[in-house]
This record gives sequence, structure tokens and C-alpha cells, in this order.
Amino acid sequence: MVFYVASTLIAVVGFLAKTYVLLALLLSKNSRGSNVNVFITHQTVLDLTACAFLVFGIFANLWQTKMNDSLALFVCWFFQTFSIASTAGNASVCGLMIITIERYVKIVHPVAHRNHYRPWMTRVGIVLPWIFGICTDLIPAWATSKVVRGVCFRRQKWSNGVYQLVWSVVKFLLLYVGPLFVFVFGYGKILAAIRRQRMQVEHSHPQGTSNATTTDKSSRRTEMNVIRTMVVVAVSFALCFACWQFYTILQRLGVPSSGEFRLIFSVFAYGNRCLNPFIYATQYDVVRRWWRVVVCRAVRGQHADDAPATMPNGPKQQQTTTIRVSSKNI
Repeated sequence: MVFYVASTLIAVVGFLAKTYVLLALLLSKNSRGSNVNVFITHQTVLDLTACAFLVFGIFANLWQTKMNDSLALFVCWFFQTFSIASTAGNASVCGLMIITIERYVKIVHPVAHRNHYRPWMTRVGIVLPWIFGICTDLIPAWATSKVVRGVCFRRQKWSNGVYQLVWSVVKFLLLYVGPLFVFVFGYGKILAAIRRQRMQVEHSHPQGTSNATTTDKSSRRTEMNVIRTMVVVAVSFALCFACWQFYTILQRLGVPSSGEFRLIFSVFAYGNRCLNPFIYATQYDVVRRWWRVVVCRAVRGQHADDAPATMPNGPKQQQTTTIRVSSKNI
């Protein structure tokens, strides 16, 4: 019961936080016209779906009532197996890898990205995570789950224990080792390229007073904000899923384990869905800027664009200008 309470709390908090981040991304004008913002918005939708169906699955497992075979199989497949929540979660992992690869190509190989990147690639980057999630969880979950006398036996119908072990190792490689390699390699190369570009700019513009240099600095600051945000998300993924992934492998190898550890590690894995929106809210400039403008409007009781245009010279005039610039960015 403690596990269900903790998981429900995490899912509800994650759902509310993800809803806030999704609204910020959809309503902010800064989030439009950028590939990485589209991908991050898609990541938010994936995590939001995972949190919502996690709540549905918990209540479906607690809800004990008689059902006919067809309805029992439907509830078992879609809710009691947590297949939709896990599918969205696995798709989110693939989405993080796609964001890393897109950032890597754009920053490390900017000429190739500018010459060969096409809008259809963004659409592929949105569809591919769903295919990855369906192949790594939805199909195996439905194939190994069954209903006997109205009771759902989830992920237990394996014809051979060896197949189950092999599939656990494959999932460990696809959902943990592979993403870690992509994150470490991609962001390592990205940070090295940014450091090299910064040194070149400092040598070519020692005083940094030109408009072009100011624009370059603003662009690099935006790129660094995206990279910093995604690095924090990747690190939180690695830490939250480490124990669960290794525990699953040890369990399949027949190593004695305690059920309490399984519950604790599951809560850690679910906690990653709840942690991501707080990372976006505190690190990602698009979300932070939208929140500041919304708070400003709520406190002042008017739109920032409606603020008086003529004010005495001094600090107040400077504050009004800042608010108007931020409002235009929303």
C-alpha cells in the first residue's frame, strides 16, 4: 500500500508539473520555430502521458470487480500492465537521445546541419520515439500478459526463462547503456566544441563591442541554456534508473533479492517523471521567462504591454522597459 501511495503521489505531482511546463511551452512565442523546443514539448507530452496512465494503472489494480473476459483483457492490457505508461516512458528515453543527436549535429557539425536538415526530420524525430516505446514495451507486455478467471497476470507468459533473461539484457542495453553512451559522447563533444568556439571568438573579437559579437553571445547563451538543461535531465535519468535497471538484471539471473528493494527502486524510476518538469521550470529559459511574465501580470493586474509608456527617468523606467521586452517574448 505504501508503494501505491508513493507512486500515486509522484504521478499526480508529475502530472500537474508537466501540465504547467506544457502550457508554458505552448503559449510562449519563444518556443515556436525551433527544432529543439518542438522536441522538448514532445518530451513533456510523453512524460505527461506516462504520469496519467500510471495513475490509471494504479487505480485499475486496486479496483476489484467482476468483468467479462473481453473487458477484463482490455483493462489488463491497457491499465493493469502499466503498458501505456511504460511505453511513453521508454519513448521519452528515445526522445532524449534524439535531442542529444540533434544538438550534437547542429553544434559540432553546423555546416552539415544547415545544409541537410529538413522539416520532415523533425516529424520523424517525434514519431520515432513512439515506435521505439511500442517495440520495447507495449508489444512484449501484451504478448506476455493474460487473463485467467478475471485475474490479470501481467508479463508472466514466457515460454522459456532464457528468453526472458535475454530480453531483460536487451532492454538494459537499449534503455540504459545505449542512452548513457549517447549522452556522454554527445554532450562531451558539444561542450568541447562550444569551448573551442568561445576561444576563437575571444581571439577574433578581443574587446567584444560590435553588434555582431553581441548577437553571437546571445545565440551562444541560448545554446548553452539548452545544453545545460538537457545535461541535467540526462544525469537525473542516469541516477534514477540505475538501481532499477541493475536490479532487474540481477533478478533475472536468479540472485536473491528483497521485495522492498524492488518497490523502492520502482519509486525512484517513477520519480524521474516527476523530477523533469522541475528541471525545465528552473533551468530552461523559455519556461522561466513565461513564468516571470505571468507572475508580473498577476501582481500588477494588467498586461505588461499596457504599462505606462512615459515614466520618470531612472530605475523605474529601466524596469518598465525590461517588462515590455519580456512580454514580447511570451
